[in-house]
Amino acid sequence: MTIKRIIATGLLAATIAATALSGAINESRAGSLSPGEAAAIAGVGGLIVGGLIADSRRHYYGPSYAPAPVYGGGYSWERHVARCYARYRSYSEYSDSYLGFDGYRHRCRL
Repeated sequence: MTIKRIIATGLLAATIAATALSGAINESRAGSLSPGEAAAIAGVGGLIVGGLIADSRRHYYGPSYAPAPVYGGGYSWERHVARCYARYRSYSEYSDSYLGFDGYRHRCRL
């Protein structure tokens, strides 16, 4: 997150808190809250809203995988295994199969 975005988010949160504070103070005189209590509630609310706004840009993209190893040369079985390893990350040479998106193992036909 850039400094400009952090400052803008902080100013937005402060504006929301000030707006809530001004409304809470006017209403608190008629109710049972003192002006200090209303200010504290508005400050906590502004902090929560500011945190939600600042955190809205975070995304989870899952684990990052290293590229599949590339094996070269060799006989036809070794080339077949190399192609399967390059294509499928879950490829098993022993069973000549990979784990598909459906959750089942499939034979590599490359």
